[in-house]
Amino acid sequence: MKAARVVLLIALGILALVVAPRDAGGQGTIRIDLPLNAPFPAAPEIVVHADGFDFSSLPRSVRLRLSLDIGFGLVVFDSTAAGDDPRFVPRKILPENRDIYAEATVFDGTGRSISSVITFAGRTGPHLTLVSPKGVNVRSRTPTFSWRSAAVRSPPGPWVYELFVTNVATQVTRSRAGITDTVFVWLDSLDAQTSYRWRVIARLPNGVAGDTTIANSSSSFVVSPTGAATATLLYQNFPNPFPAASSRTTCIWFDLHSAATVELSVHDPRGHKVKTIIPGALPSQLAAGRYGRLLDVDDSGCDPRLSWDGTADDGRTVPAGLYLIRMRTDAGIMIKKVLFLGR
Repeated sequence: MKAARVVLLIALGILALVVAPRDAGGQGTIRIDLPLNAPFPAAPEIVVHADGFDFSSLPRSVRLRLSLDIGFGLVVFDSTAAGDDPRFVPRKILPENRDIYAEATVFDGTGRSISSVITFAGRTGPHLTLVSPKGVNVRSRTPTFSWRSAAVRSPPGPWVYELFVTNVATQVTRSRAGITDTVFVWLDSLDAQTSYRWRVIARLPNGVAGDTTIANSSSSFVVSPTGAATATLLYQNFPNPFPAASSRTTCIWFDLHSAATVELSVHDPRGHKVKTIIPGALPSQLAAGRYGRLLDVDDSGCDPRLSWDGTADDGRTVPAGLYLIRMRTDAGIMIKKVLFLGR
């Protein structure tokens, strides 16, 4: 019997390690059919073909292992099936954002390993990614939510989703379960001029118990009102607190039911003025309308002229802490609290 030989092959960026059979004479070859998806599926279908092996090794079986390292110290799937062309589908999803290596081993009828091959299978991506709303402004009270999930075979797929929408101010959460698509229209109207956060939970009912993944929105969104302003209002600034992942500034929206003289400023908790916003970029005499939005420009929902970046009138950055946004109009004084996290 010849000693085992190890041949390292690198071709087209694919790393493959082939272990030659103990008896090279009359032995066959192993081919691993991997998914072409990029990123690599979370629950892939993999077919192994054992071709040209000697009749004397029947009945043969094939073992497939998947690992997070080429040394197979971190094995995440291990299964053996009879025959020369078995199909494997993991029932437990593979870890996200990791390199995956595959090892196929052929055994003869006595359980002796007669040939083996190792190859780089691919790299998995995130299990779940939220897509939209992607900006902080939503123009519909029945917004469309969308997300992406990693490819899975059935079983353990298909994915089943649950969508949660939370009112930031009240922390009241509404949910919809049993969603099988990655696009969902929220038919129960959300409140206008209100900040919401959302998240999605994805489950595999046909997979391993506990195979669940969760994605949370990185920032809140605000439902923008439409039509003419029906009242003079100062809305809660957003994001709050700030800076946040979505913005380094906080956006200020207000409505004027009729033309008015406006003063808009930021104060510390003792009432001392820190920053004057109006008059400034905008004059103090303003017509009736909605202010602070840039809906015709993008989905950020924020007019930079009506935002605060945490600086005072002299340009210095103020200390982190609680501040007050105050708007004075002919209708009176309106105040909203804002938490500045500092720089």
